[in-house]
Amino acid sequence: MIQENNGAPSGETKLKARRGKFWRYLAIAFLASFAAGIATGYLTGMFEDGALPMWVLFIVWALVFIGLAWFTRDYFRRIDELDLMDNLWSHLVGYYAAVLIFGLWYLLHDIGEVAEPAALPIILVMIVVTFIAYGARKLGFR
Repeated sequence: MIQENNGAPSGETKLKARRGKFWRYLAIAFLASFAAGIATGYLTGMFEDGALPMWVLFIVWALVFIGLAWFTRDYFRRIDELDLMDNLWSHLVGYYAAVLIFGLWYLLHDIGEVAEPAALPIILVMIVVTFIAYGARKLGFR
């Protein structure tokens, strides 16, 4: 560990520790999201089998929503201004892609060319486009 003359950690050491904390935070958030996805899928299956009342699903989904809102708020408080702008920009691009894909799909369905639009493919397109846009920003394509 590099230290300054007065015994305090150097800026490089502080930055390395901060990055390590941030990656641990992201790992915890990812694992929590993964667990929430598995739990909600399992509980939805139990509801569909008639083994779980609907009000339990509403409580679980409310808890998931609160958790996602808290993690999102906390994440945006931890990042710097440049990463915040990269996140906002990439999410806007992903949102536009989802709106455009839905609009085109809906139009093609309305004229009888394709099946009715489904949410999951549109959300997947939005997520993929958002990650590609974010990666492009991080690679310097601004």
